[in-house]
Amino acid sequence: MATDPALRNLTRSVFTFPWAISLFGVQQIVNLLTPSAEGRVAAATGALDAVRRAADRPRGDWREQTWQAARTVERGLAELAKVRPPSIDSSALMRIASQPRLAPLVAVTAGYLVPPLAWLDSFRIASEDGPALLQEVADKLRIVEGVADAHSRLGLDRADDEPLAKLLERAADLDPFQRFWAIEALGTWYANRALARTTKGVDPEALLTDEATSGIPSWSLMMLHAGIGVSFALDALAGLAPSSPPAVVRKAITRFIGLCRRSSRRGYAGAALESLGFAARAFRENLVDALDEEIPQVEPEVLGYFWHGAGRAMYFAPANLLPSANAPRSVIVDLGRETPHELAYRNALSGIAWAATLANLRHPEVMEVFLQYHGTVAAETDAFSDGVSSAVIVRRDTVHDDRDVTPFINYEPQSGGAGAAAWRLLVAAPCRAALEHTYTELQRTGTLEELFHYRLSPA
Repeated sequence: MATDPALRNLTRSVFTFPWAISLFGVQQIVNLLTPSAEGRVAAATGALDAVRRAADRPRGDWREQTWQAARTVERGLAELAKVRPPSIDSSALMRIASQPRLAPLVAVTAGYLVPPLAWLDSFRIASEDGPALLQEVADKLRIVEGVADAHSRLGLDRADDEPLAKLLERAADLDPFQRFWAIEALGTWYANRALARTTKGVDPEALLTDEATSGIPSWSLMMLHAGIGVSFALDALAGLAPSSPPAVVRKAITRFIGLCRRSSRRGYAGAALESLGFAARAFRENLVDALDEEIPQVEPEVLGYFWHGAGRAMYFAPANLLPSANAPRSVIVDLGRETPHELAYRNALSGIAWAATLANLRHPEVMEVFLQYHGTVAAETDAFSDGVSSAVIVRRDTVHDDRDVTPFINYEPQSGGAGAAAWRLLVAAPCRAALEHTYTELQRTGTLEELFHYRLSPA
């Protein structure tokens, strides 16, 4: 007998409901204890009373009770949503999550704390969008867990003297989804190790061009370069503050670019350079404006890579994790405000689409909901399609045995009609052209780094 999707969703809800209620209670305690904005206590009281009234309701048909419980939580959340949440430093959270020694805490948070909170938050959005956006949360959390756990999976804590090729053999044994992100984490670790071993004032070089790495597989190169770029960026930005003089900012940018170019293979430097935007937006958000102003003074062509990386970080920002932040997506709604010029806007939009595609390749319904809310934005320029098509090339090049790309491209949106037409125009057609023509041309010319920024000039 086929399993009814509604019954599957209900079963999941029943098992996760106690977690959600416990977190709901915690939030109400926070509401009561935090120095409050006007109405915070009233909101907490109303939300808790709503749950109590549901518990006091006489028992009836089980379907009716389930519906009433869901409606009760939804009404409680509606009151909760009226209260201004405490300010969250996304950069601080990203810095914490990136520390290998905190991997167990990250795993517990991603595996046990965030999912029920996401489930509860999903009552704030249209019910038909809930399953896809909850799946997106799960996909993002799997990436977070995979990156945090890469050290133990690859044995990096005891690999001080192991060659990179040996570590890549371990990465090759991971499933395709985890392998992709683990390679980037490996690149970051490899560059961190090199930085730690160098004499003060002397930067490492030839990390991916020396004889020791000459035999590493080609499928690892793009994300290894992206990984060393993250390490170099964080090291170069470490001494900067928003008040740093322009000359000091330019010096840091120059050093970062030099680190990347001296350790990158021909045609891959852009993958490392793009990580400056990712690292700045994810870990040092208060430096983004200064970097945008000074990069053109050092090397103008790096600016597109910078904003593509920033877009990638915007997609993964903690503030954009829960379902209610994605229906519609605050990252798209706020994009015009966050990007100071057209080059920044198009590269950031491409970076957002790039990250969303790679995160949700196995679940194209997530991108379908994306287009339902933001199809107009996606169709205004070719930046969205550029990001999606670049992402499928990166995935195909990195995971040769990948079985997810073709089903993603051939996906038939459940919404039909306009949704199917938008998918064909903005996703399927650009991806097919990219795999059939662009990929071959970039391989021929040795310029796969072009996949890490918006490749077409603004009209």
